[in-house]
Amino acid sequence: MVWYVALEGKSDKERFEALGWGLRSWDIWNFNDVDQRFGDDWPGRIPAQLVGHALYYFTREGDLVFDPMSGGGVVLDTCFAFHRKCRSFDLVHRPETRPEIEPHLWDPEKLVWPIKGKEKPDLIFFDPPYFKKLADQYEEESISNLSRKEYLKFFRDLFPLFKEHSKKDACIAFLNSDWRDFQGKAAREEDPKKSIFNSEYIKLLERSGWELTHIIDCPLSAQRFKPNQVRRMQNNRTLGVVSRHLIVARKT
Repeated sequence: MVWYVALEGKSDKERFEALGWGLRSWDIWNFNDVDQRFGDDWPGRIPAQLVGHALYYFTREGDLVFDPMSGGGVVLDTCFAFHRKCRSFDLVHRPETRPEIEPHLWDPEKLVWPIKGKEKPDLIFFDPPYFKKLADQYEEESISNLSRKEYLKFFRDLFPLFKEHSKKDACIAFLNSDWRDFQGKAAREEDPKKSIFNSEYIKLLERSGWELTHIIDCPLSAQRFKPNQVRRMQNNRTLGVVSRHLIVARKT
């Protein structure tokens, strides 16, 4: 709410300047650090700068953004700062600290659209818990705990639901990373059948009636690997993962 008031009456470009964010004009959005002013301390917390760029390029002031798995509320807080409406949902209910984040469990066996009435989003910003990554830090009901088959089925069923309940010209911005079981293995010894690549999410989106428009590089910080880890990886010919992409698609 503080940033909503402070940035009121400004253009989006002026908001970027006031926040001290550099506006990227190309399809690589590289942010090594999260902006601590937006969102709570949360597993898998993403930079508000990344969300701000998605709002700048794919929405206009007053548009409605749907955040199906809000986590620490970065998307919600950034939407307020940029004067976008936002409906945020998460399985962790925090009425005392984040009453604006509405409780909702995405049950893989029975997916239900949580927004009541005729309100439909202009943009769906979807940053789900990644497969296996940080699974021990999430709630037991998190999709991160699903098997590979169950995890992919979840998205296969969810993307059509998103399409059904969004506006005619809506976009989805889906943030995810290739998942490979690379730890402790030489690159040539990895089993691709155990991997989930972003190309699989793109296929599921397209089969659901979403048309791919952009693939934006949003790499994780390479500083996440400590020097001793890097040495072991190099000696073992292990190839790690710091790539991450914002997959943007339009409703057809």
